[in-house]
Amino acid sequence: MGVVSTIGAERPGVSEEELRYLALHAALIAADALTDEALPSEHRLEALTRAYGMVMALRGPGHPLDFGEFRRRVRGPVSALLPPGVDDAGLGAVLAIDSATGERNVDLEALDGEFGVVARLKSDLPHWTWLRDELSENHAYVLFRRGENQKAYENRRRFVISRPAGTRVELRAMPRELDELYHPVPGHRRYDRWCFLCPVCQWPMRIQRRGPVIKVACDDPGHRERGANYRSRTDDDVADAAPPLIPTGPAAAVTAAGRLLAPPAGQVVAHEADRVSMVQQPSWRSHVIPGLLELALADELRSRGAQVQLWPRMDSYDLHITAPTGRSWKVDVKDVISVDALIRRSRGSDGSGLTMVVPDRLSSQVPLLERALKPDGWKVRTATRLARDVCRAAGRSWP
Repeated sequence: MGVVSTIGAERPGVSEEELRYLALHAALIAADALTDEALPSEHRLEALTRAYGMVMALRGPGHPLDFGEFRRRVRGPVSALLPPGVDDAGLGAVLAIDSATGERNVDLEALDGEFGVVARLKSDLPHWTWLRDELSENHAYVLFRRGENQKAYENRRRFVISRPAGTRVELRAMPRELDELYHPVPGHRRYDRWCFLCPVCQWPMRIQRRGPVIKVACDDPGHRERGANYRSRTDDDVADAAPPLIPTGPAAAVTAAGRLLAPPAGQVVAHEADRVSMVQQPSWRSHVIPGLLELALADELRSRGAQVQLWPRMDSYDLHITAPTGRSWKVDVKDVISVDALIRRSRGSDGSGLTMVVPDRLSSQVPLLERALKPDGWKVRTATRLARDVCRAAGRSWP
């Protein structure tokens, strides 16, 4: 954290958070260019040159790379693009391109967003990509808050979480204030005239085509672990039917207690893409992904006797839970990929009286989060641990 000492003379005032974000963003651009078979050669070279320029700028004149070395490093850990002496914050374990499959790491966009949030909070220099994502997220909040009515706020936000995409018929019940959040399905989420909604979050899955094989998977790693990860073989002779999707493997094992809050993926629904509208990725990542866990906790705990208020005072925090005994919890839900980015984002914020809740898949990271954020007053629990605590106070069992 803080200003980089090793290159401070070359890049005065540039924070490590900004350098990490720029390295991730350059890796994302370059990895797309190197792995997208459909990209025309001139566009591939343009993207690689742009990413190379970003890396040269973030490394400064004291740590140059030639173009060939840059291309080689893109296939290694993202941390290899950083200048010497910069804390990699876990990026040493992040590969931009899968060495086994040659495919771009599908989590790069989410990581780009998570580290971008940290960079926005800790840096003074704005970048267009930060502004774009922040405008998208803030636009959704403005629409949720329109009229300053708590009940309307809850209805609008719940609708987006439950219906981040849908056909015109499925979106008929949408509060009219939300209409401008929904957009056409982009090309990388289409196969021929079809799109496939993730059975966990109901958002169009990403589609990659390699020869006769297509890969269809949700952008969210937790949803992929729960089964939203598929393959199919194309059949150009069958133009009127969506290709059948076959799971790439069994879903990760989940306890009975965990399944209540994170159920496995069900049946995939295919739609004609031209009939579907969807929220954009920043809104999906910031509202839908944590929102699914927020709603699951609220619904399950209410059914067990607790009182739950969603997004009190229009999102001062996520859940206010009160057991029949009067014991209460103020909950802030965080569903992330990078715990390092979450720590950097949360450190210094006042967590007094708040419980940070993360998905059960991050259970091994809870001790690290607790140690890092305890000085700021945060308590950290997995979703299942919180549910058990509330049910115990309510005199009920979980599950």
